[in-house]
Amino acid sequence: MNKSKSNRRKAIDCQLIEESKSNPGYFKYMVTIQEKDGSTSKQPAYGVDMQDAMKRLVRSENAEMVVQVIEKKQQFFLMALFALCIVIPLVGGYNSSEGQKWWMMLPLATIVLLFLVFGILDRYRSQNK
Repeated sequence: MNKSKSNRRKAIDCQLIEESKSNPGYFKYMVTIQEKDGSTSKQPAYGVDMQDAMKRLVRSENAEMVVQVIEKKQQFFLMALFALCIVIPLVGGYNSSEGQKWWMMLPLATIVLLFLVFGILDRYRSQNK
């Protein structure tokens, strides 16, 4: 057996639980999933048939993964904001006199403050999970 194939998450059981009362034509399934480490977990899945329910379950898990990646990459969005806040004042700042260029540091200070607040909140959220 190929070692990479055995080290994947997989559905090992799917049972029909009941027909939906609120959405006629849809069914509730209980899917048993074997994780990479060998442990198992059960998750509900809903669909017109078992194949539809499995497709919806995979799609929702993929969406959750995308959200997790985006949450981890929020610093890059802040860096883009930083770049915009620095480039725009620099372009407009060449027409001002020397004594009025202190305001060009405000975007930098704002971005640094945002990074600090984000770092503190991120640590706080990760400790409470």
